[in-house]
Amino acid sequence: MPFMFLTGLVLASVVSLWSSLYMETKSLVTLTVVTIALAVVDEYAHTSSGAFRYFDGMTPSPLTVFGWSLLVLGIIAIARFLYQRVPLGVLDGSALRSLLVLIPVLLLIVSVWAQGYLRFFDSSLVFVYIFLVSASLHYSYLHRFGWSMWVVTSSLIFSAVMEYLGGIEGLWVYQFNEPMAIFIVFTWTLRIFTILAVSSLLGVEIQE
Repeated sequence: MPFMFLTGLVLASVVSLWSSLYMETKSLVTLTVVTIALAVVDEYAHTSSGAFRYFDGMTPSPLTVFGWSLLVLGIIAIARFLYQRVPLGVLDGSALRSLLVLIPVLLLIVSVWAQGYLRFFDSSLVFVYIFLVSASLHYSYLHRFGWSMWVVTSSLIFSAVMEYLGGIEGLWVYQFNEPMAIFIVFTWTLRIFTILAVSSLLGVEIQE
């Protein structure tokens, strides 16, 4: 049994439940639907390309598709908590906002190349990443640096822990059998920005 991963998931569930108490029903439903929709497309693209596989052999695994909702709500809840206490209001500007996306993208590309995953980026996966990067740039450009900074920080820490725990406990196996492919951590930053961007276009703002 993946005890450590399940413990992390329970903690994420508690944080998500706490966060949902302060969200309108429309916001919560929209965020959840957008998250699950992106999870299906994103996870299918990654697993069908052969970059990694899940313990149940499915593409994608229902565990991860629905698990995204808990993880995303947890990441956003932590980001909101930190933003309300340390808003970083003195730092802002379009260049800084763009860097919050461009730096993770650069690190993602470097880690993909360094760990040998570039050959798994087929047309479907490339299209998914183009969409993620475009939506992330759009969102970060239109929102305050302080908020986006905490979204990045929260997503990197939260996702790194959960991805590593799931990897060492065998819930997913990367192509080269390492506990975690580094690029997937930076992918989570783009995933969160994209979910926020689509939700924003649907009239739901999560920032405040």
